[in-house]
Amino acid sequence: MANEQHRADHKAFLDDLLGVIPGVKISRAFGYPVYKVNGRIFCFVGGDGVSIKLPEARVKALIAERPGWSQLEVSEGTVWREWLSIDHADSASFADDLPLFEESISYVAG
Repeated sequence: MANEQHRADHKAFLDDLLGVIPGVKISRAFGYPVYKVNGRIFCFVGGDGVSIKLPEARVKALIAERPGWSQLEVSEGTVWREWLSIDHADSASFADDLPLFEESISYVAG
């Protein structure tokens, strides 16, 4: 995750969407904007999209349902199995994914 680029419009939208959820803290880690609950990262903005942490089986199920979504590949051949990468051209589209963000919060906080 040496690449520290992210879309500022995605970050701004997610700050408004996720920052109002009780217990969610907006921070930075490894040069990326991150969202934490109980001190643990559940989501971060990087590249052209966001990545959220969910159980590996859930990540695989979502990938099977939604073409274009993938496990997070942090470098050639290195995949983080519990991280789902979601890219949307329009930041407002992340509002449709709010149930997944909430699921990630519960998973990480649990």
